[in-house]
Amino acid sequence: MKKSKLSITLVTGFIAAMALSACSNVTLDKKAIVTFTPYGSKEKVALLTNDVYNAYKGTTNGISKFYDKILEVLIRYEFKEKGFKGEMNYDEIEKWATNQVKEQKETADKNAKNNGTTYDTEWESILESKNVEDEKGLKEYYIYDKEKSVMETWFADEYSADALKEEFLGVAADGSSTEQDVRSAMPYHIRHILVKVEEASADEKFYKGTVTEEQANKIFKIVETLAKGEKSFTETALMSEDTSNEKGGDVGIVTNVASSVGQTMVNEFRLGLYAYDNIYDATNAADAAASIIQKGLGITQNVKDALPANVVEVPYEAFVNLGKYADVTADANNTKLAGGSTALYPRNIIWNKYFNLHNVFVIKNAKKADYSALANPRDEFDNLASNTVYDASLPRFNAQGYLVDEKGNVIVGVRSQFGIHFMVIEESMYDYAEFATYYDTKLPGEEGYDKNARSYVNYIRSSEFSDYKNRADDITKAIKSFDQTYDYRLYNYLKSQVTIEFKDAAKGLGNKIDEYIKAQQENNMYKQDQGLAEDWRTYTEMLALQESNRDAQYTTKNAITGEMSPTLTRLVPEKVADDFYKLKNEPTAVTDPTYLKFTEEGDYYYYA
Repeated sequence: MKKSKLSITLVTGFIAAMALSACSNVTLDKKAIVTFTPYGSKEKVALLTNDVYNAYKGTTNGISKFYDKILEVLIRYEFKEKGFKGEMNYDEIEKWATNQVKEQKETADKNAKNNGTTYDTEWESILESKNVEDEKGLKEYYIYDKEKSVMETWFADEYSADALKEEFLGVAADGSSTEQDVRSAMPYHIRHILVKVEEASADEKFYKGTVTEEQANKIFKIVETLAKGEKSFTETALMSEDTSNEKGGDVGIVTNVASSVGQTMVNEFRLGLYAYDNIYDATNAADAAASIIQKGLGITQNVKDALPANVVEVPYEAFVNLGKYADVTADANNTKLAGGSTALYPRNIIWNKYFNLHNVFVIKNAKKADYSALANPRDEFDNLASNTVYDASLPRFNAQGYLVDEKGNVIVGVRSQFGIHFMVIEESMYDYAEFATYYDTKLPGEEGYDKNARSYVNYIRSSEFSDYKNRADDITKAIKSFDQTYDYRLYNYLKSQVTIEFKDAAKGLGNKIDEYIKAQQENNMYKQDQGLAEDWRTYTEMLALQESNRDAQYTTKNAITGEMSPTLTRLVPEKVADDFYKLKNEPTAVTDPTYLKFTEEGDYYYYA
């Protein structure tokens, strides 16, 4: 026997009561203790009866149940009785729901054959998953689910579009805060290119990673293509190993939406860009709205203190060498380095020093640091700001010497567990004065649409109207989903369109529902804040561990000569890679450096 449900089955009865209200006294039933009267009408419609109220008033989720059902009746009344028309009307929704039920029946039949069960067993499982009693209840479930979705879209896109958008963005055009009862989404529009590279084991991943010859060449080729301006970022993104490659690397609207379990994107990707845009970009950090934006992104003073003081600058020459050294595994006589240890291949020495970084870096048109002997790779980074230009003829470097895309956006690099990302911020939170245009949902052919406007809808030019519509829908979807208590907005709106009366045992229920809504909003705000805080804590602690692993200093004894090495880090000095490359291509230029010695087997041995 199925358990009793305060579900769609009961609401079906409420809807029936509405239909009868004009020709019977059903709405005068003394058991109705919560009623509503539509504006312009004198008929009261039952929302809750005494029996239903008593059944749930003592349960732990009673208030939420009453709230859910009142919202449901108000929405269904708009469609069934008032003829509400959004993107679909009631008749269209009813036809759609009928097809959904049909598909579920087909699924039950298919599952029965695949699972070796009966149709009835699988059908009951489907009904149970939707918390309904029978086929009629399932159809009503789909009807209401679609009605709610249609009305939510209308509410976001029509009724309160401007107000919702302001809360979604978090910053008004004048730089002031628009934050109210929920955490603003702080949207960014991001593009990226990914080259997949697996991480080393957990205890070696920060200093002993490896890339294949193919990966090394691909990383170099992507950056070379961008630096020479041979292709746009969008065209170059076709080389990306991410599903966004066919969309020019576009990953859409990225928001700060989080919960107590964190965000959906990897920290290096999202938080790395937040750090670059808010801390390492001096212009943005000095913006009048910086404190508002940083608060919305969870960037507290503790986070700032935990992040590296400066963004890492990687010389363009390092990419050139990564490609040049990609296939070097032995000298001119086919003698291996350290018995063929892949971690000591020249390309991997370059990879670990410059690119195996989980904090963001920028690519500078500069040569690598000079050296005359072995030096700590970490120390060599400090010498990079010598303004020694690698190639002044390369067109895609800005006044700071940083690699940019064709629009002037700085290309930011970062390593995550998936590989190395090259990212650009197409629309930053610091462009808030342009948000009204950038996140406008007007479409070609609609009044007020500007085909030349710089906007998310216009971002990808197309001959297909559906492409513009899909991007406008992306904006609406993001605005609808940034507030996990979005339903309460719709509830308060619909409640304002009628007169609701709580009487007898239900007196005070309206206030309790309002208190419940407020508590849920506060709880979701708390979870959002906690989710952001946890992500930043995890990210900054990982960066601290990375620095500790890469900075650990030690000396070792040469097993062949007995000499002690210089004081070095776990990162192999770049000179080792350079000299071994010469042993292959210019063997006469290397006079047996003390840190590269033959073993008895004839292999080179790096003793540090």
